[in-house]
Amino acid sequence: WLDYGMFLQNVMLAARARGLDTCPQAALIQFHRLIRQEVGIPENETLICGMSLGQADPEAVENTLRTERAPLEEWVSF
Repeated sequence: WLDYGMFLQNVMLAARARGLDTCPQAALIQFHRLIRQEVGIPENETLICGMSLGQADPEAVENTLRTERAPLEEWVSF
């Protein structure tokens, strides 16, 4: 799965460098049968995630959620 993560990261970085926003969506996996059928993914291939690509709307309600985060010092040591 490491290669997949690095691939996804590079697509996201390249998109951002070109002024596009991304949103990886692993939650799509619960719909893998429907997506496989609609998109034509063969049975011998695995759906890992999806990604939205385009222009973000910072004013949209779903983009205003801010979650709490632990300070870096709580979980990292150097």
